Amino acid sequence: MIDLLFDVPWWIPTLLAVVGLALLVSGNRRQDDRTRNGGFSLIAIAIGWSIMSYLVDTPKETCQKQTRQFVQSVIDRQWSTFDGLLDPSATFEMPGTDLKLEGRETIDQAIKPDVQYVGVKSAHITDMKAADAVGNIRITMTVWSTQEKTMDQPLDSDWEFDWRKSDGRWLLYDIRCLRISNVTADEARNSLPVHNSR
Repeated sequence: MIDLLFDVPWWIPTLLAVVGLALLVSGNRRQDDRTRNGGFSLIAIAIGWSIMSYLVDTPKETCQKQTRQFVQSVIDRQWSTFDGLLDPSATFEMPGTDLKLEGRETIDQAIKPDVQYVGVKSAHITDMKAADAVGNIRITMTVWSTQEKTMDQPLDSDWEFDWRKSDGRWLLYDIRCLRISNVTADEARNSLPVHNSR
């Protein structure tokens, strides 16, 4: 219900506005105040609903925006933003391997050197979807990235981010790297010196 109220599909207010306009024109032609006022009301509802949907972010929209900020913080090496979006008890996993990092500090110690080693240069998110997951928000996405180690050849990878609300803020508490291009999970892990040393 919240999604429909604050993240309304564009066609719903558009349809309301079209119906309202038709009623307005019809009411004017027939000099029917009731029909004309009904048309005005529908147009006003459509405009108000669109403005409210634009100005107010749903939890899903908030988590999608913060996911983009999180990915960009890696590209820009803005580690204060990176840490600010991570829950202190966050985890990082790569299913198919025994890799599991627990806690923000542990993730920092592993991810920062790996990002530097690989030389991540850019990332573009595609196919982002948000879904409710037992009171939390799960973001699934594909990320196309370029890095020095692959001589700027783009690699695609699939990810799941789980966000949960803590002290009034949505924080990232579970990161899962599901796939990296056409390499196996073990090959991906073993290509990173910090992870491989664990």
